[in-house]
Amino acid sequence: MKRFKLLLLTLIISVSTVIYAEGSKKIYDLNSLSAEIEHILRDANQNLEEGNSITVFFSVSEDKSIQHVSVAAGKPEICNLLRKKLQSQKLDGTKWREGMIYELSIIGRSPVACISH
Repeated sequence: MKRFKLLLLTLIISVSTVIYAEGSKKIYDLNSLSAEIEHILRDANQNLEEGNSITVFFSVSEDKSIQHVSVAAGKPEICNLLRKKLQSQKLDGTKWREGMIYELSIIGRSPVACISH
């Protein structure tokens, strides 16, 4: 019975940790935003072909969320997807300043994208 309780306690802690970690997905800097964009594209089966680039312009609101997203990409479906997914995305940390316009460019490489600011 003691082993069962220990196993149950371990399982509960593991599950609660995974749920907590999954729920707090915040963006801390441009590198983490770039990773989020790459994740969005992978989930939507949209590939950034080698040599192509995506440039995202956005500003930050008072409550540290992305607002006024503008995306420049070769494919209109990528532009629409990123605009929809990034709008109102929460940001965290002290690096973000309200009212600033940020620019992030991602250049397609094979097989992963790299970041340049």
